[in-house]
Parts: sequence; structure tokens; C-alpha cells
Amino acid sequence: MADKCPKCGETLITKTIQKKMGSGSIDFPIAQVCPKCNWSRDLTGASDIAVKPPAPETAGEKLERKTDLMKQAPEKPKQEPEKPRPVPEKPKPAPEMPKQIVEKPIEQAAAPKKGPDMNKIITIALAILVIGAIIWAFSMKGTEQPGVIQPTPTPKPATTAVTVTAIITTTAAPEVTPTGNLTKVRIDRYKYSNPDQVNLKIKAGDEVVWVNDDSYALTLVSEDGLFAAKILDNGKETAPYLFNKTGTYTFDTVVGGVKKYSGTVVVGP
Repeated sequence: MADKCPKCGETLITKTIQKKMGSGSIDFPIAQVCPKCNWSRDLTGASDIAVKPPAPETAGEKLERKTDLMKQAPEKPKQEPEKPRPVPEKPKPAPEMPKQIVEKPIEQAAAPKKGPDMNKIITIALAILVIGAIIWAFSMKGTEQPGVIQPTPTPKPATTAVTVTAIITTTAAPEVTPTGNLTKVRIDRYKYSNPDQVNLKIKAGDEVVWVNDDSYALTLVSEDGLFAAKILDNGKETAPYLFNKTGTYTFDTVVGGVKKYSGTVVVGP
């Protein structure tokens, strides 16, 4: 950066002398002079030299003198304060281009030998079968013997056929007459409240009703398929069921698809 005049702030002009050094020469600075106020500085090591102001000169002489000074040592242009140079960003490395794999020419495999076309084979086989069938039909027709004329049978006198119809009478089984006896089987906590009703014994014609005294709903299932499964809520009961056949029948209490309890009804004659 160029030095400034301590008085007026003007850029100083540096005067140099040439000295030969070997085969070349070097410029040595000897003084700095302000072209505006004529302030000077000795660069040889001596103290600053105060220059007396010159005698008043005419405007033409001043201009002439200034021109001579500019010719002798051209004024250096004022240097503006250097602006911070932007740090150039490092160029981002360009993404590596994928290496192009030189594809080797794929050797064309020898074309497989084409086998016989199945459609043609099937067509030829069908044609042979059709022709064979036609030849066989004509050959059979040629070998047929002439038909023998059979005599017309003489109709025999019609005989009266007597059809005996057997009348089969089926005796219907007598229906069981309801006895009017009704038994209520009470269920509590998925079990029969009365232990004597676990294997309940009744007679044909008696009726049974199942009552749910539990706090939860349950399903009554007949293992023998006497009726469809019945869902009984708390305090509900089934319709009376009439047992008209003798035998032993099993009934289950089911909750959530799980059998909780089983009981039987033994129907006697």
C-alpha cells in the first residue's frame, strides 16, 4: 500500500537512484516527496528535511513545475483500500462417471434345432385317423352279407293276463299320548341345580323345560339333534319339549363355544 503524506494525506512520490550490481542494476529509494505540500522524507537514514516554501510563482510556472514533476515521477494512482478477496470455493469434485463397461458382443448361441411342430403332427395324425375310419367303414360295408328275409311270425291268440295286486296294509305306530307331566331342569353356574336331574328319568309322553337361573347367558345343545341349539339369557327358559320315544338323550351347557356341563334324560316306556 502506498504511503500517505502525514500533513495533507496525499500519496507520496518515492525518488530512487540506480546502482549497478554485477551485470544489472537496482533502484534504491532515497526520499519521499509530497507533490501537494512539498513535504519530504529522507530514506537514506537522515532525519526528515523541512523544505521551505518556495517563492510565490505564477499560475503558469506552477503548472509547468507540476508537469515537470509528473514527467519525472508519475504520480501513482490512489489505491483504494483492498477489498477482502472472496475465498474461492473449492470446486466440488465432479461425481465420478460410472465406468462404461464395454459389453462384449454376446455370441449368439447356436439356434436350437427346431423339433417337429406339434400342431402339424396332431393335424396329420387326425387326418390319418379320419382317412382310416373312412376306409374301414367302406371295407365293412363291402363285406356285409345280404340280409336274410325272415318270415313274419303268425300272431298267437291273445291270452287274458290276470294281475293280482297285493294289498299291503301298514299298521301305523300309535302316537304317544302326552302324559301332562312337566319337569323343569334348573341351571345355575352352568350346572343343574338339582343333582337328581343330572340323569333325569321320565316316561314317554312327559315334557321337560330347561331354565337358566345363572347371571350369564348360556347355550343348550342337544347332542342327539332333537332340536337346534337354544340360547338362554338370565331368567329365560325353553319351550316344553315332549319326549315321545324311549331312549337316553344327552344335553350340554355351552358358554363361548366351550362345553361346561352335561346331563342326560332317560325316557322309559
